[in-house]
Amino acid sequence: MDYQRWWQDRRSPADFGQRICDAWASQYLAASGADPADLVVVDPGNGFSYLFDLAGSLSGQTPRGHPPRVVGVWGLSRPDGSGRDHGRMRGHPRPGRHADDRGHLISCAAGGGYDINLVPMDAALNRGLSPQGARFRALERKAAAVPGTLFFIRPCYQDSTGRPVRFEAGVQDGEELLTGRFENNAGPAKAMPMAALRQAEPFRLARGLVEDCLGSGAMDAVFARGWRHGPASLTRAERCAVAGVTGHVAESVTEVLLDRLGWHVLWHFTGPGRHGVDLVFLVPGELVFAVEVKGTLVTGRIPRLSHRELAQMSASWIDKADNPGMTGLGLGSADVYGGVVIINFADLTWRTSLTTDFSALTPVTDIGQLADLGWLPSPGQTALTGTVVERGRNN
Repeated sequence: MDYQRWWQDRRSPADFGQRICDAWASQYLAASGADPADLVVVDPGNGFSYLFDLAGSLSGQTPRGHPPRVVGVWGLSRPDGSGRDHGRMRGHPRPGRHADDRGHLISCAAGGGYDINLVPMDAALNRGLSPQGARFRALERKAAAVPGTLFFIRPCYQDSTGRPVRFEAGVQDGEELLTGRFENNAGPAKAMPMAALRQAEPFRLARGLVEDCLGSGAMDAVFARGWRHGPASLTRAERCAVAGVTGHVAESVTEVLLDRLGWHVLWHFTGPGRHGVDLVFLVPGELVFAVEVKGTLVTGRIPRLSHRELAQMSASWIDKADNPGMTGLGLGSADVYGGVVIINFADLTWRTSLTTDFSALTPVTDIGQLADLGWLPSPGQTALTGTVVERGRNN
């Protein structure tokens, strides 16, 4: 697509939009074999025109071999002050690929809506977590910064699904046109930085609460000895064996602590071995949080999240098929927020940090923040050490 030449030759933004729309239709029909009668232009009232392939869905005929899908979008940005409608987002079918988000073709900040505007989009691209994702987000920010800015995006398909293999996008920058091509491929999930947990406030933990959470089994007795007298009081074999009990006691302590703050447990993990999230809570404001708990008997230690085949607490890890807390409730990373809780039995402290997008953590520095979550950034932003950094799910 010769976007730059068409931009230089434009008589108006509408003329440019019509020209690229005609070019999209011509190339799409040639590549897909779609029926020209199925191509329509949809105006949802947000300032953008969507070239859409009905794929025979309204004719009652045999499906064309692919689902209805967007061929291209263009228009002028018109920021919407109403914010995100999370109910509409959750009502949209989840992508079949675990590494995908429900991505916005036109960002909410530029006036994009839901339904026709949502496509399966690689999380790293959608959230700006890769070099090309950062470039993609930069184009979106330009469109949102100045109302009336021309922006376009073209999903490109290589198969009979509704998942684009790449996107072509462009944004007006004064008299210039900035364009880019973005592959819709999944990259490796990255572990969240742990700096926010170090910056979180270490709240005091009552000794009696820990004692109340101890069981009567043999390994609970080993844990109790290690807790009261330090890890050096345990043999190497005991230290290895007690790790699971340390985690389970930490989870029980976390349940009690957060329940006192109005967090109600929806699900908790009860079995041994590798698994997904430890706890799922319904919290004030009717939000759902998936929580990973780490416990330690070592003074001053903050355990790290694991990075096995998938980085722990990444979106792809949350969405993995063997994550019983999520699959049992029918939830995915686009439906929940996240939290990491550290219980340090040696110091008798606990700390936590929260995430809205499973890419970065926000430290909790006051206990009142857990009772009233209005301070949390939206899934389009993550605050860290007082700085708001644009990151987001389904931007």
